[in-house]
Amino acid sequence: MRNLNLSPRAMRGFSLIEMLLVLGLIAFVATMLFTNVIKNQDSANRKAAQAGVRKVATAVDQFYLDNGSVPTKIEDLVNRPASASNWNGPYLRESQILDPWKNTYGLKVPGEGGEPYEVISYGSDKAPGGKDAAADVSSAD
Repeated sequence: MRNLNLSPRAMRGFSLIEMLLVLGLIAFVATMLFTNVIKNQDSANRKAAQAGVRKVATAVDQFYLDNGSVPTKIEDLVNRPASASNWNGPYLRESQILDPWKNTYGLKVPGEGGEPYEVISYGSDKAPGGKDAAADVSSAD
């Protein structure tokens, strides 16, 4: 049987300072984890954009082989354009023409440096240029 006659010192709970210290430590650890996750997410999105650009470029090449010209817009890889005489698509699904930031990949015809086309993801800022996570990913790179 337990002794219910505990001294006031033994029945004492946590003080306010002890509680604040524990909450401060939890907040510090959560901040460190959150910062690390965000940094890794940016890197993962950039790698996914690079893979997506390559996949779209492969689909553009296949479209070219079938039709003798590159598509005029990225949606032509999903839905048959009226100008495509030998369209054997769809070359991509609707979800595959979206970059990791849920924006449609850009298709520039003609591309940079004399290339027939260029596939572009404009990064997290959704605008040309930028650096780090906001930097563009291009098939010309």
